[in-house]
Amino acid sequence: MGKTITPWGKQCKVQMTLMDMSLKDLSRTVGLSHTYVSAIINGRIIAPNETVEKINKALQVKEPSIK
Repeated sequence: MGKTITPWGKQCKVQMTLMDMSLKDLSRTVGLSHTYVSAIINGRIIAPNETVEKINKALQVKEPSIK
């Protein structure tokens, strides 16, 4: 099984809801596939900091990285 969702991942999901943004919308904004973005947010993979920062910026999340 994959990893457990991180507090950062939960925060991203909350922000997506608050911003009325779908996973596909977020994927288009950051220029990555929705499958990859989903895996990052749900803690199945750990992405490079640059990718996390793109997601943070798109969602206006303050956390600098996945922890």
